[in-house]
Parts: sequence; structure tokens; C-alpha cells
Amino acid sequence: MAAPGGRVSFLKIQHLDLSNCTVSAADLHSILCLCEKLQNLSLEGLVLSDSIIKSIARNPSLIRLNLCGCSGFSAEALELMLSSCSMLEELNLSWCEFTATHVKAAVNHVTSKITQLNLSGYRENLQIADVKTLVERCPLLVHLDLSDSMMLKPECFQYFKQLVFLQHLCLSRCYQISPAALVELGEIRTLKTLQVFGIVTDSSLQLLEEALPDMKINGSHFTSIARPTVGNKKSHEIWGIKCRLTLRNPSFL
Repeated sequence: MAAPGGRVSFLKIQHLDLSNCTVSAADLHSILCLCEKLQNLSLEGLVLSDSIIKSIARNPSLIRLNLCGCSGFSAEALELMLSSCSMLEELNLSWCEFTATHVKAAVNHVTSKITQLNLSGYRENLQIADVKTLVERCPLLVHLDLSDSMMLKPECFQYFKQLVFLQHLCLSRCYQISPAALVELGEIRTLKTLQVFGIVTDSSLQLLEEALPDMKINGSHFTSIARPTVGNKKSHEIWGIKCRLTLRNPSFL
């Protein structure tokens, strides 16, 4: 957007939710290349590009970023963005079209300030060594979702135990972890909730709940990490911020 005199006029947008909207990568880039003050951004389900990721990288004040289900960008661009966005507290990179190289870029370059991270959906591409790297890099993690990671075994529990602030852990459909092994997670005194759908049957769930009475197990199917809205809320809020403009009469749509 050109201002009088030919100068580029940057947008003042701080909070932007374009989740699952119909927009081309080119048009999306034309918006994001004018944003440098973003604090919260959700592009869930969109096809992106390296140019878009590099535009996101020019927002040093970004606190929450949701790229769940996104595709179209390289590991190199991801590395640049994560290295630049050093203020991130919540990051959702679940179910993107990631290779093992993307996953390694994520765990090696995510900011140490991160407190909530979703890296679910990477099946064979997320290794136990990646969990070790992540935990050593991000000691402030409170909420961690590594669901649908086929390579994880009880061996990775030793790393979770190093997270002194960990309250919420998701390991659903990590099939190499047995229900009996999950009892060891009771040693993490800070842990309040545990999601292990697909690992435990109804009968083993009851036994697990008896073994871990202070922990809420399988209480939620969905993650709220970095998402602008959760559930069916009709409060006209995104990231807890009340929207000033709402569509009062959508009947013409």
C-alpha cells in the first residue's frame, strides 16, 4: 500500500485471524507483507509460501501463532521465522506438511520463551532425539502436544520430567507407549491433564485414573494452543480480546 510520496504504508493490525478462509497465497502475501506489528496471528488450514513465512518473520512482537494444517513453505523459511519471532509464547505447528527436516528446524529454532507448543501429527518424522532437543531448548513449557508421533516411547518420559512447569501433556495415538507405562508420568508433580486417546481402552483408562487420581485424563479431544477461538463460543472474542465489529445481520450472506 503506497502512501502519498510513494512511501509504503504499513498496516497497524495487531490481531489477525484468517483461519480456513478462501485466499490465494499471493493475496495473503500482499496483506502480510504490510504487517509488522502483529501480536496474534492464525492462518490455520491455508496454503502458504516462503514469502509469507518471511513476512511473518518481520513481526518481532508476535506472541501467538497458529499455522495448524498449513503447507507450502520450506524448512529454511521456517527456521528464519522461528529465529526472528523471539517473543512467541504459543505456537501451533500441528499437521503441517512437514518433513523430518522441518521438524528438526522447529525444535532447534523455536524460542526458549515458548510456554505452549503443538507439534502433533508428525508420525515417523518426530524422533525421541527431537524431544530431547526441544526440552533442553524450551524449559518454560507448560502445555505440550506431541500427539500422533509414532516413534515416541516411554524413553521420552525422562525428558518430560525435566520440564518443571509442565501442566498439560498430550500423547494421543503415540502407539509405542503402553497404558501401563503412563503411570510413570505421575512422577511429574506439576502435571494436571493428560490426553492419551487411542492408547488406553475404557478399562485401562479406569485403572490409569485410579493410579493417577490427581490428574485429569482424556478430558479434551481438541487443543486450544494459539487458536483464536475454542469450542462454540459466541462471545465475539479472538484470543480473549473482544471484537469491536460484529456482523449483526448475516442473512444476506
